[in-house]
Amino acid sequence: MDDQPKSPVPVVEMPRGMSRAKIDDKGRIKLPAGFLHFFDALPERKVFVTSTDGRIAEIYPISAWREMEKFLIANRKLDSARRALFTAGRLGSDCEVDTQGRVTVNSELRAELGLDNQELHVEPYNLNRIRILSAAMFKESMDDFRAADPKKDKDELLAAGMP
Repeated sequence: MDDQPKSPVPVVEMPRGMSRAKIDDKGRIKLPAGFLHFFDALPERKVFVTSTDGRIAEIYPISAWREMEKFLIANRKLDSARRALFTAGRLGSDCEVDTQGRVTVNSELRAELGLDNQELHVEPYNLNRIRILSAAMFKESMDDFRAADPKKDKDELLAAGMP
């Protein structure tokens, strides 16, 4: 007989792959269906939408944001942690994922990161949050990818123990 207590939190994997999205006229971004299923399985639909670097917007399930917040507070002696916490607080807001998979992105965050009126790219990141890349940030990532040496990258990953 198994005496292990059952976890009340379902084991849910975040979807994989990058998708395109736009901010609608009400300041909401519609997430792909896979993300809606992910949020449906969580105990809370609340999210914190922010940026810690002032360049890339991120949607944190509230449990993931709580962990990030604890980390930043525990490391507040680091200038980078203080800046990240300040930026997140200044640009962030709580909201809930609605039944259509839409998430409100507050106007200050949209304006500072230039997210309105353009195609955005949405990607799962670090298995615990969703990044929203503006066209400029997507281009920067693509430029970095194109400048890389694929053989060197593969060798580096194999040396690090890639399966």
